[in-house]
Amino acid sequence: MDDPSIRDIPRIKKTLDDLRNFKAFRRAKWIWRPLFKLLGTDLKPIDEAMAKIDELEKMAEELAMIPDRFNDLFAARGWILYDFMNVDVAKAAIERAESGDIDGAEALLVDHYNPDRLEWCLQMMMGVDAFHPRMRLARLAQIDYSEGRYHSCIPVILALLDGLVNDLHEQRLGFFAEDVKLEAWDSIAAHSKGLNVLVRIFQKGRYRTRTEEITLPYRNGILHGMDLGYDNKLVAAKTWAALFATGEWARKAEQGLLSAPTPKPSTTWRELMRQLLENADDKARLEAWKPRILELGQDVPVTGDLEAFESGTPEQKLAEFLTYWKRRNYGHMAKCLPTNLGYSERELPGMIREHYASRALKTFEFTDVKDNAPAITEIEASLVYEEESEAVERTMRFRLVNQDSEGRPDIRGKSRTSWFVYSWLV
Repeated sequence: MDDPSIRDIPRIKKTLDDLRNFKAFRRAKWIWRPLFKLLGTDLKPIDEAMAKIDELEKMAEELAMIPDRFNDLFAARGWILYDFMNVDVAKAAIERAESGDIDGAEALLVDHYNPDRLEWCLQMMMGVDAFHPRMRLARLAQIDYSEGRYHSCIPVILALLDGLVNDLHEQRLGFFAEDVKLEAWDSIAAHSKGLNVLVRIFQKGRYRTRTEEITLPYRNGILHGMDLGYDNKLVAAKTWAALFATGEWARKAEQGLLSAPTPKPSTTWRELMRQLLENADDKARLEAWKPRILELGQDVPVTGDLEAFESGTPEQKLAEFLTYWKRRNYGHMAKCLPTNLGYSERELPGMIREHYASRALKTFEFTDVKDNAPAITEIEASLVYEEESEAVERTMRFRLVNQDSEGRPDIRGKSRTSWFVYSWLV
């Protein structure tokens, strides 16, 4: 029997089902349209949203197929899709592979794991409590990777991967244990077509010494000194990718979400209408959105008190975070960070204190503000802080994400959304 499709996991299936329900709602317009008109409801946004349903359904169908297409092409080669992987990179790799150039597709994936991407993914791994004590070695492996010392970083990442799973698996089995299964409800990476495939590949027995270059991170061959040609960027990138994919399983394990929760009641027509109107508003905001063209010192202050920055902007949120750092107010710094870092509200201020207590911020100046997406802005800041009685000058790029009340990225400017600082480790 074939493995179930990733597109059938609840969150993907729900999106597709909602769109089909909207289409059914559209077919019943002869019932609701006269009633809404009688009640004085403005039907224009509803009609505009209805006109977009077919297009949205097509887009959703295409996105829903990406995880299965990607894993079908690349899982046997040591790559799987996971939540934080860039979808555009995945699509480009799929297109190249399906055109017959799978080696070129792998080259795209390797290039994806550049220093900036590694930094972003390691920041996301801070959302896993069990990874915190492993971060020091991960940072050393990050340096080795960026400087081409693949012989050094690959064994370290494999060890971190094994220990992380061992800490969280209910049977205390590591990633490379014979009977380990890494599956989770409603997960792309921890699907039967995902991590379990990597486990079987990485665990493969290697019983003779080989000096030729390998393309897969065979744990036994590498750590037992049998695969002597493991030290290349392709194997290193696949090892990092496996670690980040396992992070998705680890977050669910820590949150008790490996199994399905109690089913929720079915969506009502009223909820469908509310969602329809909200989708129409989101669509209009997305179509109207453009990156701001800002001149520092005129449109945005380069520094100053919070009152100097426009309310509700990413610049104000970062200025707030940095101002609280100057004041050593670690509790308020914690409130500027997202809730999905894996710490409780009580733990996070202590973690921030541990990292920042030895660093006293003196001044900050914004040197660049760039809107990357409707919910993402990156701000470069020049920092001057005192550490061990010495002045340190450093330029750092902070990533800020606009989120709704449930921690999901949402379009800037919407009510009940807030900016949060993601790149917070200085």
